[in-house]
Amino acid sequence: MDRTEVHVQRESLLRTLSTSRLFRTLDPALLAALVPHASVHRLQQGESLWRRGTPAEHFHVVLRGVLELQRAPGTESTLIALFGPGESPAIPVTLERRAFIADAYAATPSVEVLRVSAAPILELVQTDVRLALAINRALLEHCALLHAKIDVLASGTVLRRVAAFMLDLAERFGDEGIDGKTYVPLALSRAHVATYVGARVETVIRIFSQWHKDGLVATTKDGFVIRSTDELRALRGAGGADEEDGTVSS
Repeated sequence: MDRTEVHVQRESLLRTLSTSRLFRTLDPALLAALVPHASVHRLQQGESLWRRGTPAEHFHVVLRGVLELQRAPGTESTLIALFGPGESPAIPVTLERRAFIADAYAATPSVEVLRVSAAPILELVQTDVRLALAINRALLEHCALLHAKIDVLASGTVLRRVAAFMLDLAERFGDEGIDGKTYVPLALSRAHVATYVGARVETVIRIFSQWHKDGLVATTKDGFVIRSTDELRALRGAGGADEEDGTVSS
């Protein structure tokens, strides 16, 4: 790699660091010091970023796509959480310098993740107030994300849980268009949704089919289009859903 390529790569990493949610508030000199310790990793769906038991030696920020954390306590995997653009998975484990307690896989067709060595950050966080505040914000976001999953699972019937999950995605990643619809640019499969909400894939498919027929939620190659988040909130808080067929009962 010649000097020009090195310079271009360095500038690209510096821009990525300076615009990432975790590091964007840091002093430019500190960002520049982190560049040699940073890299961008690209994954295809199903590829792993790390495996359970691997030492947590890096901080991560999802740049594009969705990263899923899952554990396999027996023969059946358990989906712990989904992390999308701007979010930082496994912050507590990295801060405590422990091993990862779950596997991390690309959940969407392509995923980009910023990875920064933990050692210089853990040293600098002792003296740099802005870095300490940034890490603290990331910890709070991490806790809020896990609480959101608890809220989804505690919503009740499958219909309510799927509605709660879609609302969570809309709040975290959605953009409202001029047409009033909410666009969620995350291409998740029905299987991922089913695993996250603890339901059968067939039930989730039927729910989305009904929503598509009603015009409430459309699925595109880039993600989801939600006609009305208010209607989803109504579904989350009212009515019932048969656990087998996902239809609303009176």
